[in-house]
Amino acid sequence: MILAGVAHNNPNYDPGWVPFFAALVVLAGCLIVLVGGAMSIGVRDLVGRRKWAGYTIGPMIITIGIAVVALGVWLW
Repeated sequence: MILAGVAHNNPNYDPGWVPFFAALVVLAGCLIVLVGGAMSIGVRDLVGRRKWAGYTIGPMIITIGIAVVALGVWLW
């Protein structure tokens, strides 16, 4: 059974709101990457460059942001 919202006779069918929400997901992912980068720099400067190796919160947030951006690009 094929859903009516999926199958269309028109190959140029506009999916509607999907590109808009995909762009929002890409924007949110970019903001998450920026926040992770700012946190990485802030923590590094706060605790000192030698002790910074144990703190992984910034790089983890950057990785999550990149994953969100990839999801948005895939949806787009």
